[in-house]
Amino acid sequence: MVDIQGVKFPGYGLCIYCGATGTLKDEHIIPFSLGGKAVIEAASCGDCEKITSYLDGYLARQIFHEYRAHTGMKSRRPKERPTKLSATIVKPDGTHEVRSFAPKEHPYFLMMPVWNLPGIFLGRAPTHNFPIMQAHAYWWIPESMQKTAEMEREQVRAKGTINYTAFARGLARISYCQAVAHLGLEAFDPLDLPALILGKYPHVPHYVGVPREDPPPPEPQGCLHKIDIEPVPIGGEDHWLVSLRFFAHSSFEQHGMPIYKTIVGKRHGRG
Repeated sequence: MVDIQGVKFPGYGLCIYCGATGTLKDEHIIPFSLGGKAVIEAASCGDCEKITSYLDGYLARQIFHEYRAHTGMKSRRPKERPTKLSATIVKPDGTHEVRSFAPKEHPYFLMMPVWNLPGIFLGRAPTHNFPIMQAHAYWWIPESMQKTAEMEREQVRAKGTINYTAFARGLARISYCQAVAHLGLEAFDPLDLPALILGKYPHVPHYVGVPREDPPPPEPQGCLHKIDIEPVPIGGEDHWLVSLRFFAHSSFEQHGMPIYKTIVGKRHGRG
């Protein structure tokens, strides 16, 4: 796998999602809010940009919100960066108490969705149903708080829900942009992926997935996100598979972040 670099890739004079021309906006491959610096210039029309911005925002504000606040990642709205974050504490008698913490002292949880490998990769018929809806859990609790919790027999409870469809569509957008940037817009058949990203194709887990096994150890420090693209045979034809690992250097010593897999299209000229 290769690390994402801060490269500007030239656009194609049309929207990479719907083909519209006119005023076009740049598309970050990895969202800016997650530290992404690689950009496809003039790549999305206004209508599609609204959709992709929602998907990027879902990743930033719903999945990685606490992680971003804890690490002080960049934001397009720095004045809105939270100065306090809340955590739910479960007391010995079962009652809940909400406490506020400065971001650096906040006990945060990160739930990374897990379902299965892409259905097309497994030879299964398209479906909108996610076969399994689980998550790998990652957390950090300040040492002082751990000691207090042990003495007081308290527990810190994770909160929130996961929209698997929005999460997977966000993965698809990143993976598709990676393919367009490195292969070229006309170099492959994207199949249903643009429609999937725009919310017009319902069978999201057919193209987007993740292994259910525990992930391998994290990458060395200094590697923020890792992404790779490679050809894989499916049904006698070569397709392009993008592997994406958010915050590849983070998490536990034995198990790093999941490596998500997206079939972004079919390879031209191969059979």
